[in-house]
Amino acid sequence: MKLYVRIVLASLIPRLLSSQGVTQPVTSLQEYAVDAGHSIVEFSIGFAFSRVKGRFTNSKGTILYDSIAPANSSVTIVIESKSLDTGWPHRDEHLRTSDFFDVEKYPTIIFQSERMTRSPKGWIADGKLSMHGVTRQVSIPFRLTQQPTRSAESNWMILNAEGALRLARGDFNIFGGSTFNSWFNKARAATMADSVDISIEIEGWRADAKSQRTSGVEAALERARVNGVQSQIDRFAELKKTRKPEEFAGIITGGDFVSRALIATGRIDDAVKISRAMIELFPEEPRVFMVHGLALAMSGDNRGAALQYAKAKQVFRPPVIDPNEKFPQDDENWYYLDQLARTVVEWGHAAKAVPIARVVAEMYPQTARAHATLGLALAASGDARGATVAYAKALEVNPIETRALELRRRVR
Repeated sequence: MKLYVRIVLASLIPRLLSSQGVTQPVTSLQEYAVDAGHSIVEFSIGFAFSRVKGRFTNSKGTILYDSIAPANSSVTIVIESKSLDTGWPHRDEHLRTSDFFDVEKYPTIIFQSERMTRSPKGWIADGKLSMHGVTRQVSIPFRLTQQPTRSAESNWMILNAEGALRLARGDFNIFGGSTFNSWFNKARAATMADSVDISIEIEGWRADAKSQRTSGVEAALERARVNGVQSQIDRFAELKKTRKPEEFAGIITGGDFVSRALIATGRIDDAVKISRAMIELFPEEPRVFMVHGLALAMSGDNRGAALQYAKAKQVFRPPVIDPNEKFPQDDENWYYLDQLARTVVEWGHAAKAVPIARVVAEMYPQTARAHATLGLALAASGDARGATVAYAKALEVNPIETRALELRRRVR
């Protein structure tokens, strides 16, 4: 369940994006999120003269990969035990009871690595596996099936790995019973193997600063360079006139990413101008105030930045949560603001990321990952105590938030 990303060292060496641009910090640790939609946790167990196979359909995780010293990497994976699926609803219902997994009492299966070591076929992740109220030390052999690659679709960094291990269900006190299924009597139970084979395929993704430099953003940068920044401002204004309100989000994101790119390439004054213009175009959107605040902070105007962050909080309206939504998605405003704070940390300006992350956490107090990002920014700025408090808050909101579980282990 642990992955390592073997990225070409040259691509990881910090570089100056321009003669006056943002210098990438000397850091080898990279965070990847496990993509549950493209990851598989399967199991197989002997039963009578055949085997029962199944999978857990709901999992999440965070991978911290050290690109220079891979053995320093680590991973936290959380699996929702009630998401088990063997293809037969009646059997699944029985497995969820206290005869087996007892999912109401033990809703999660958690693995946290403690050590990574090389093996002839790849790597071995040693760590603690907690399941059914029991914690055991396990070793998971794994290998990368694909080196990190930038996705042509999302522009994110993607990595893939697979591993396998064998567990004894008796080690986790999962013995089986007939309390909730009289058909599963002692004779049938005796035909069920104790050994369970687990196979894991994981895909991780990382939305780094480079992923925000799309072809459209690069074209905007060149347009502003050749024709002046006002030409790009006029273009955003024209787009607002010709687009429907439901399409404004794309314009806002465009202005956001162009401002970030201008900052990254050292064109701070232009970033201030464009981000200020975006406020005039969309004065009801909190994100434009946050981006303008960052541009001001990068120009040295911290007081002005603080005023913009305060205005963002004033215009912010909490999203309306639909309790009946079957597959809830992340709030878009939160996602881009969270990415903004994390990008500033990646640039090596953690102190400037802290106020952004703090405001976002105040806007989204019930979003555990907002507090985890605040912890990340505080830790990167040298405030270990503050980071610990932020991670604790994240876990208070959601005890199985893998970013907080993983990142707090790095606080020194």
